[in-house]
Amino acid sequence: MTGKQFWSWNEFDYEEISVRGEGYALDIYKFNEETAEYFKNPDKEFLNSLPKKELADIKWTKTPIKENESGILEFVTPTYGGWKGEIVDRQNFIRQIANQPGAYYSYQKSGSTNFYLIVPEKRLVILINHNM
Repeated sequence: MTGKQFWSWNEFDYEEISVRGEGYALDIYKFNEETAEYFKNPDKEFLNSLPKKELADIKWTKTPIKENESGILEFVTPTYGGWKGEIVDRQNFIRQIANQPGAYYSYQKSGSTNFYLIVPEKRLVILINHNM
């Protein structure tokens, strides 16, 4: 997906699946400073060729998210009734990061929506799946 192998550890995860198979999953992983340095200035392959077509509809793109793609961001960062606390805080954090420079995003919209965000300054990779 990124063209670079690296270790990461789980920082946060949330999963809510319905009996109909619809659901939402959010995973946030942290990586080390060496990996962060790579993503601060990635090689050309990262921006021009990755992720591969079977994983994403668009290549890695620098944030802020484009205005015509803001609907994707809203879709993958919902706030459903009954959600409160940390999940809502994380959704707000993701929207904030995606709307300012310094990160990279990519997504796939076939069947369910997969949204990916790499945040070098925070040393985070964020993976979201929203199936509705």
